[in-house]
Amino acid sequence: MAPSKPLPLQDEWDDVDSYIDALLSFATSTPLFLNLCGGVHILDFLTSTPDLYTTLLPQEWRDFFHAHDLYDILDLILADELAQFERPGGLGWNQEAGRQWKNGPLPPSSLLDYIRNIRRLSLKRDFTSTLPPRASAIPRRLAVGMKTKKLHEVEYFSKYVDSFSTAVSETRGEPVTHIVDFGSGQNYLGRTLAHSYNRHIIAIERKHAFIKGAQGMDVRARLVERKKKEFPPQKEEYQAKQKKAHDEEALLNKVGDDACTTCPPKAEEPEQPQEEDNDSTMFTVFKDLDLSADDLPSFPASFGQKAKDEEVPRLRGAIDYIEHNIKDGYLEPIIRHVVEPSPVKGEGEEDGSDARVMVVSLHSCGNLLHHGIRSLVLNPSVVAIAMIGCCYNLLTERLGPATYKLPVLRHMHQRLVTTSNGYDPHGFPMSNLFEQYPHRSGGTGIKFNITARMMACQAPFNWSREDTEAFFTRHYYRAVLQRFFADHGIIPKPQLATFEALARDASSPTAQDYDNNNNSEKDNWKKAPAVVIGSLRKTAYHSFVAYAKAAMTKLSKDPAHRDKMSRLMDETSTEELERYVSEYAYAKKNISLVWVLMAFSSTLVEAMIVIDRWQFLREHVALGLVKECWVEPVFDYAQSPRNLAVIGIKN
Repeated sequence: MAPSKPLPLQDEWDDVDSYIDALLSFATSTPLFLNLCGGVHILDFLTSTPDLYTTLLPQEWRDFFHAHDLYDILDLILADELAQFERPGGLGWNQEAGRQWKNGPLPPSSLLDYIRNIRRLSLKRDFTSTLPPRASAIPRRLAVGMKTKKLHEVEYFSKYVDSFSTAVSETRGEPVTHIVDFGSGQNYLGRTLAHSYNRHIIAIERKHAFIKGAQGMDVRARLVERKKKEFPPQKEEYQAKQKKAHDEEALLNKVGDDACTTCPPKAEEPEQPQEEDNDSTMFTVFKDLDLSADDLPSFPASFGQKAKDEEVPRLRGAIDYIEHNIKDGYLEPIIRHVVEPSPVKGEGEEDGSDARVMVVSLHSCGNLLHHGIRSLVLNPSVVAIAMIGCCYNLLTERLGPATYKLPVLRHMHQRLVTTSNGYDPHGFPMSNLFEQYPHRSGGTGIKFNITARMMACQAPFNWSREDTEAFFTRHYYRAVLQRFFADHGIIPKPQLATFEALARDASSPTAQDYDNNNNSEKDNWKKAPAVVIGSLRKTAYHSFVAYAKAAMTKLSKDPAHRDKMSRLMDETSTEELERYVSEYAYAKKNISLVWVLMAFSSTLVEAMIVIDRWQFLREHVALGLVKECWVEPVFDYAQSPRNLAVIGIKN
């Protein structure tokens, strides 16, 4: 079942080790890449003098960008074939005098080199569907609550998990008895695997509301019956029930002592609905299912419409809901509770059980995916994994702030320091290779701060013109507002995020003495509360004046900013805000270009995060614990860009 290459590499790469060496070398020795991936932030774009655009990009790039339309440049970076710029025979870039591109100058060679390097080092995301047209493993009632994206993910990943489980069973010569869904949420994946593929699911979720919601969906999908509440009977109903009970007792006495006391005789069996099939249905839960109307989730009107009459789906597999906060990859107590709920483990007993478990995850956030991958080597019962991650910004950092001595343009922020100094053993990177990788410029280890990991969540190849216009405007407004705040003393004077600043502990005596003796303003950013605006109404983005007023109004409700914001709102006129947006109008295109380059470059950040997880399993192949491991796309990038699954099979 494994693909010919363990990683979905571009065609030029035949050897995985050569590719990884080239990737890590480029990522740790290219100053522009390091600045675009965590070294700059849109908030700091206009608070520096000169601005980040001027200090970040080479002059020849800026000249080229100035001469061309923003969306032509976006197409060049993300989509256009670079062969049109090559010399005959592919020997370098054709920079002949007089040649033009889009009625303007040719892209500089250094820009083309950068674009080509990012593309050749990124992972392939192509996915070929194996489902016949209009075929679906998800009946209408199971699709309740799923949007188009979720429906696509569940449909294709459930099919993949089922076929992978079958292949693992054949390879190992023993069946996979249970599938553990890490962070099951509303259990769309588990519900489909249980119903359509007859799988026994252990759905682990830490949020009680999600489990209740999933159980409510099981009821709505008619996979389980809603528990009926008993009400005090009326007199006539009570007498009728008493008479029926008396008649049944007389009938049982008539057929004799050998009759079954659990179920009624054949003649008295209740008539079964015709649409019920003979499939065995089992539904178990961690706690007794006790649903009330308040427990059932509410759905948008589009999903609340009554479905057409169809055969009612029956749960052919089984689902166990486990409410548990996963803090590491050790699952044996949970597996044992489901497989052997009655016996109590005595001293000296082995942790393993007779279960053969596959652990899967459809978009586990942050470190949760690390726990799922580690489960393969930590649990005797786990024989395979198929894990898809997301939300790289929620990963923690294992190695501390970067130590390589390269130009740093990033300004200091509280969150940047907090996350960089986390030293979480469950964080990124997982593998020894990434932990110990030596940099040519000094230092060891692959490290990405929260900005780099946040940008890795982008999907630039899915951007539409409407999407880009909207978030280009948002970023531009936010950068101008940050400059406005800096000029009016709402935020402190920016300080560059050097290694010394990142590593300095504000609580240490040395740092305190330095501040007290020198009356330094360098650490004012530590004392100032962070300015977080968050989401605003769509009408706030109609103009910068509307945006600034909406943002200040929102911040004035925050106790940390109330006094300053109230004064600023009283002092600020519409004319002053209009002057700011007019003064920095030139920066909108520049900010948009830097954002595009950041998102494009961060495709390599995602590649390295995924490869680090695969490399962790690969290192356990050498130890004899893992038999095979690989990475492959399991659904369409256009539908769901986090489509890379990390696969592992135990020896």
